[in-house]
Amino acid sequence: MADVRVFPSPAALTQAAANLVLASAEEAVRERGRFVWGLSGGSTPEALYRRLAGPPFASAMPWRATIVFWGDERWVPHDHANSNQRMANEALLARGPAARTDAIPVPTENVSPDESAAAVEDALRRAIGDAPVRPDLLLLGIGPDGHTASLFPGTSALDERERLFTANRVPQMDAWRITATLPLINASRHVVFLAQGQDKAEAVQLALDPADGAPPLPAALVAPEGGSLTWLLDRHAASGLTGGI
Repeated sequence: MADVRVFPSPAALTQAAANLVLASAEEAVRERGRFVWGLSGGSTPEALYRRLAGPPFASAMPWRATIVFWGDERWVPHDHANSNQRMANEALLARGPAARTDAIPVPTENVSPDESAAAVEDALRRAIGDAPVRPDLLLLGIGPDGHTASLFPGTSALDERERLFTANRVPQMDAWRITATLPLINASRHVVFLAQGQDKAEAVQLALDPADGAPPLPAALVAPEGGSLTWLLDRHAASGLTGGI
């Protein structure tokens, strides 16, 4: 069962998320010698990354023992305004001690989408070595349509059962995305959804309490096997949940 935590403001959500990331990192390094962390795009994670780039987190995080990858990326150059990699680099990974992190890039130029997805999977497997690929922490968001990472309703990536990453054509946006697949997401030791804003309320409600007979939203398919699932919500995103907030 998901652990759902509701906060009175985006700032309180961001603080709680930063505390959770640090605790997860410390536990992973203590138990396994490294912290494998999947990043998400969006404004809520950006606020988290900027918080982690400042005190006390910048000096407390075990950056040298951290491997980061992106749970999804838009098919745009790395310096594009919509690039998840650009955002995370500017907010965190190119700043201070966080620059010591081992970051696995998503190539989006001079390769095909399929080649990009294969390259990311290969790089992550090589970084982890002979151990099973089990991210210690994977951050996810949810869109108003219920998509998470770049697993959009009705798209082929939802059917992938072998690969860790795949190229996903999203007709709704007439665009390619590179995305972690459900096998990788559900192999994570801890998956954390971050959501804020009234526009997310219906999707959050349907993900956590699917309607009878309706196809499940992509976010509702996230169910870590042998791991834990946490939702960090502000009061607006949580406003549709049964029983109120």
